[in-house]
Parts: sequence; C-alpha cells; structure tokens
Amino acid sequence: MTPVRRLALVITLSALAAGHLPAQEPAWDPISNAGIVRASGQVDSVFIDRLVPEHYVKGGDWVSYLAARLGAVPIPEPSGIRVTVDSTRILVRGRMVDLPEETRSLFGPLQMFADSTTTLEAEVVMAPTGPGVVRFVLTVIRVNGFAIPETFLQPFLARVGRQYPVLTKTGRELLVAVPEDGRVRLSGRGVHRWIEPVTAAAPPRRR
Repeated sequence: MTPVRRLALVITLSALAAGHLPAQEPAWDPISNAGIVRASGQVDSVFIDRLVPEHYVKGGDWVSYLAARLGAVPIPEPSGIRVTVDSTRILVRGRMVDLPEETRSLFGPLQMFADSTTTLEAEVVMAPTGPGVVRFVLTVIRVNGFAIPETFLQPFLARVGRQYPVLTKTGRELLVAVPEDGRVRLSGRGVHRWIEPVTAAAPPRRR
C-alpha cells in the first residue's frame, strides 16, 4: 500500500470512529406540472377520500402543489428548480433564469446584482398553528449563498404578497387548510400527512 493510500485509509477509519464523515448531499427533486397532479391525488387519498391513513409527498411534488395553490402555474418545464426536505425545513433552489419572467420582475433593483446564472435558495419552515390549518413561513432567501438582508427582503416579499393574494400581506406565509384531524410534518422522506386516530372516550365508571 502506498503512503498516500495508507494516509487516506487512516483518515477514513478515524472519521468512522469519531462519527464525523462528511454529510451526504441530500436528494433534490424537481418541481413539475406532473408533481401537482401526484401531490393532489396523495393529499386527497388521505384527507378527503380517507383511502390511506398516511402518505409522504416528495419535496418537489409538494412545492409544485403549493405553487398551484398560489396560482403560479403552469410550471415552465423542464424546470431547474429543485427541492429537498428534512425534519426542520424545506429548501427550494434554482437559478434566476429558472424563474418565470413575472417572478423575476418582483426582485426589482435586486436584479442589478444578479445575472441569469445567479443561484437562489429559499428556506421555508412550518410554524405552529391551530387545528385545521398548516402554516408555511419563508424565513430567508439566499443569493449565491448569501442571505438577502431584511432591508431588501421585506419590500420584495411585500410585492410577492400583492402578486399572490393567497399569501399573507407580508408575502412570507402560506396557510393551507387541512381537516381538523389531519396532521402534517416535515421529514427526511418528504412531507408527511396523516389522520390522527380518534381515541374513544372511556365509559363512565359505575358508582
């Protein structure tokens, strides 16, 4: 074994022992018009038709479904916009050129600092809500890896809110109705939706 291979083996074994191997790149799913159909059918099978008790929707299909709710359809295809989901957030990544023209125009003066190959990344989290509502909140937008300062981000999102009235006025939040016994959470497998089983009330005790 050459000295270089021996060194590589030592580093690998040390990383395994310490549990510090580099994190694997997450799976990224594209958004698509077909994803809207798939996600809609999966949502209905759990929440409307009650055919299955639970389902996982891939990140790309879920964001496609949300885009349809916003009215941002049809999705231009093939789309360069990709989505990944873990237990804490949804990440949406693409390039400026991947966005529809009407969406690019909302960036206003920010376009002066970007070209068609500029990468964009939006981070969305789920926020606490009451029964029957799921709340998705956009927390940050990154341009070429750098977060847009709130001074510029707030006016941009306000324009987004005016363009898509389904959002709140801030442009940050989307409220999605679900049945009162319906539950949604994020996971590494995608967006998990299920029906919370009803626990039968215990019969009254006889005196």
